[in-house]
Amino acid sequence: MSDKIALVSCSGLSPLGLVVRAASVELALENENIVAACITEYSAQPNNCSPILDDAKIVTITGCSDDCASVILKEKEVDSVKNIAADAVVKTYDLNPLDAVRLDDDGEKAVEILKKYVLKELENI
Repeated sequence: MSDKIALVSCSGLSPLGLVVRAASVELALENENIVAACITEYSAQPNNCSPILDDAKIVTITGCSDDCASVILKEKEVDSVKNIAADAVVKTYDLNPLDAVRLDDDGEKAVEILKKYVLKELENI
């Protein structure tokens, strides 16, 4: 996995939104070829996306079925190579993060599980 990867993730105010943001930022800090992109920035720009997405394989990570990150990118005519549903990953491990402000025990576990899952998925793109 040497290509530049841009993780465009949920920024929702739910507990899972916090988990997704934490996992994305940690992955970017731990892997020099991964950047965490701010979906809110793209939403606020009238006709374009940030240059951070240039020359990157874009992976969206959703927090819920609304899939806001993918919807916003689609409106900007930006395609992702992969969409990861964080809620399905977390449910598989029977975790239920409950705090939208600070990671609780299940939230911390969910971040680690989601990071491992994302890295595994990135091997296949």
